[in-house]
This record gives sequence, C-alpha cells and structure tokens, in this order.
Amino acid sequence: MKNSCRGVMMLLITTLVSCQWMPGGGPGYEVNKPLYRKADAEQTSVKISLWDQKAWLLDGEGRVILKTDVSTGVPDHETPTGTFAVLEKLEHKRSNLYGKYVDAKSRKVVVEKNWLHEGPPPAGTVYEGTDMPYWLRLTWDGVGMHVGGFPLRTRASFGCIRVYKKAQPLIYQKAQIGTPVTIFQKSLAVDMAGKEDFGVRSKF
Repeated sequence: MKNSCRGVMMLLITTLVSCQWMPGGGPGYEVNKPLYRKADAEQTSVKISLWDQKAWLLDGEGRVILKTDVSTGVPDHETPTGTFAVLEKLEHKRSNLYGKYVDAKSRKVVVEKNWLHEGPPPAGTVYEGTDMPYWLRLTWDGVGMHVGGFPLRTRASFGCIRVYKKAQPLIYQKAQIGTPVTIFQKSLAVDMAGKEDFGVRSKF
C-alpha cells in the first residue's frame, strides 16, 4: 500500500513539473518537443490573443509546437492588434523608454521609475533601461516580445508582450527576421486547441 501511494505521488509530481504550469496559479508554458525540434525556423509563426493572454508558436504546417502565458498592454498603453513581422532580434536588450536612474558610481537606484519622474535626471545619475531579454521587435515605435514577469492573466505592460521566462527563449530560437506575428483581440483558445497535441509533456 505504501509503495502504491508513493508511486501515485511520484506520477503526480512528474506530471506537474513536466507540464511547466506553475503551482499556485502562476504563469507557465507547454511545448511539443519532437515537433519543436523538427520545426523549420523559416516557416514558423506566432499567434497571440489579448483575450486569453496567451501566445502560440506554430510550425509550417500550422501545428502548435509551444503555448505560453503572456501579459500585454494596460489601458491607455494597449498592445496593438494586427499582423506584424519580426523586425529585430536581440538576445540582450534594454528599454529606451522605461527604466530607472541609478547613481553613476555606486549603481544604487535613485529613481525607480523614470517615467514618473519630472524634470531632468537627478545629479550624478545615469539612466538604466529595463531589461528585456530575447527581444523580438514588432514595431519601430517600441512594441515587441520579450521575457518579463507578470501575474497570471493580468495585463501589466506598456504595450509590449511579456512572455513567460522559460518560453520566450524557445520562441526566440525559432523566430527569424520576417516571422509573422498576428495579434488578436478575440479568444483563440478553441481554435488553437484543435492544433495542439502536447501528449506527455517534458521540459527542456
């Protein structure tokens, strides 16, 4: 009986970890490893739903190879809808618009949010943009996809698409300059469900 219960518990723990959905209601992702590895980066595309607060990476045959939670723009800074193409890929990127002022010598934070600061930068400080790893630019006025923290199903950005930290590097690897990214206002959950087949999930 003890061994049987232990086996069930191990199965539950393995399933939870392999699905990559965080306990306690945090963001997560799922990936079909075989399809992901076979997918031609020149044929992939991305679909994003503002309603679902999710993104899907599709292969050239329209199959979902990765699904992830995202966070898009807050009111007055909404993420635009429509079809875009990746304009720029940068593994290391910092924001030109949103960041903080830090002491030039000690690097101690003097102003946490530069966009709320009025007047010139405080004396002796330098601007440090917010870190946006695995940047995929979608518009020249500053909208893109990148790694970013966020509560599940909460719009928290100033227009960008913040992607769960373990998912965005995988999307980045399969994206090219010109990769189409379509952003919808409506839910895509039902339509995408017919294109998903994650089977036994396993993490990278």
